[in-house]
Amino acid sequence: MGLALAGDGDRVRDKLTRKTERCQEALLRAEGRWSKACVALGSEASRRSQRHADRTTNRLVGKRARHVRAAERLVALDDPEAYVDVFFATNRVPDEKDFFGPVDQDGLTFGVATVYVPPGHPDGSLDNALQIAALEVLAEDDFHARLEEALGPDGTVFSYVHGYNNSFEYATRRAAQVTHDLSQPLVPVLFSWPTRGGTWFSTVKYTYDENAAARSSAPFAYVLDGLLTRHDAPIVLFAHSMGNRIASEALVDLDRGYALPRRLERAVLAAPDVDARVFERRYLDVVTSASRGVTLYCADDDRALKLSRGVHGGYDRLGSCRKGAVAGIVGALEVVDASMLYVDLVDHDKVASSPRLLRDLEKALDGVPAQARGLRSKDGRWELPP
Repeated sequence: MGLALAGDGDRVRDKLTRKTERCQEALLRAEGRWSKACVALGSEASRRSQRHADRTTNRLVGKRARHVRAAERLVALDDPEAYVDVFFATNRVPDEKDFFGPVDQDGLTFGVATVYVPPGHPDGSLDNALQIAALEVLAEDDFHARLEEALGPDGTVFSYVHGYNNSFEYATRRAAQVTHDLSQPLVPVLFSWPTRGGTWFSTVKYTYDENAAARSSAPFAYVLDGLLTRHDAPIVLFAHSMGNRIASEALVDLDRGYALPRRLERAVLAAPDVDARVFERRYLDVVTSASRGVTLYCADDDRALKLSRGVHGGYDRLGSCRKGAVAGIVGALEVVDASMLYVDLVDHDKVASSPRLLRDLEKALDGVPAQARGLRSKDGRWELPP
């Protein structure tokens, strides 16, 4: 039986190796065509040459995405199983079916969820087998005591605020996956607010989540204040999509109350579903002064933000990377344009789902400047090459 299993493993490895090699050959051909198209565009700036350059760029983006996925699966083939403890604070009402439901409560529930990461897990993948294995509710003081123990002398708090349409279970699994894939001494602390979850975009449920986000900024401010005052470890604040509204408003609350005892190590704004002008006028100064560094990941092919822009009367979202959306902030923080990166049909979870962006985020957290991370400068922002 063991020999049969070993043989199956060898066949899987051989199959993945051949697939990766085929993808690499296709990628090299696409890179060659793209280079020639760029040269032709430089010598003859016509509509025809521009269309040809655009087509070769799109093909290159697709070929690179396929190669990265295949290569990551091959690299991860021998990775062992792992368990990630996700500390959480939530203002959701407890729910017997889904741990915590889509309605908010007056107080907060603290605890720790242990998430199982299966063997052979490729970076960026939210495997179906990646599941919550155990969950324990803790008193607030016990929560901070356990967190301090988990941090040890070298740990960093990874404060994760999820976005629209995330159930508690999904957000916990995603926080564990991102933390695991970053391969740094990070301890995830999830703030889970009462989104509906489990559905695709609808105006009614989106409006519900917007209201829930507005009601959740004060609870998160309390949680963040506890992390800043009770622990000496560096804190990275990672907010995704609509979660950026909660994180930004919480920092405003703390700034107004003079309750920000020290700066965050870094703030990461991933695909923020925030009105770009509102962020510039209300949040920019507070966010940049509250952190030693701020990185914004945006993309103009983010379909979720295109829908949000339509719902909000055509006003730009910060994460859309449209020229008007980031024009007023490019000098104040690091803007990484990931428009040349394909992940899936929605392209809203790029930072969490893309091994390329996870590697870039690792370097950003280490303080590596953008020019040393393989990014190219364009119009005051940093662009991920195709």
